[in-house]
Amino acid sequence: MDDNKKQLMKHFATALRNRALEKETESPMGRNLVFHFSRKELIEILKKKFGGTVPKEHNLAEMENRELLELIGNELFIISYVTEKWSKEEKQDRLVAEKSVSEVAGEQRPKPVGKKERKVTRPPKGN
Repeated sequence: MDDNKKQLMKHFATALRNRALEKETESPMGRNLVFHFSRKELIEILKKKFGGTVPKEHNLAEMENRELLELIGNELFIISYVTEKWSKEEKQDRLVAEKSVSEVAGEQRPKPVGKKERKVTRPPKGN
């Protein structure tokens, strides 16, 4: 697991814990979330928040990444996005691993050998 993913998991675990305890504290990491996501990812999160398309009054071309993060607002949208993304990655990794295992197992399996013909000899008739 890469460092970025670990940092995000720790941050979101803390954010969810604080939310459960009804503590709304802004952590330094919260302000720095912008450094953990590409512009494309921030826009994808916004699209998800607004049901597929971002309203036209928000001119994304002119907005800085920090402004995109502010527009997202609630970290739950970000948590939703990353958990879905990580779930897809995990599923893909599992499929690749299963395919590799089955390919290796297929190579190690003994190949079927054709049956040897047994020649049956019978005594001659009429003796």
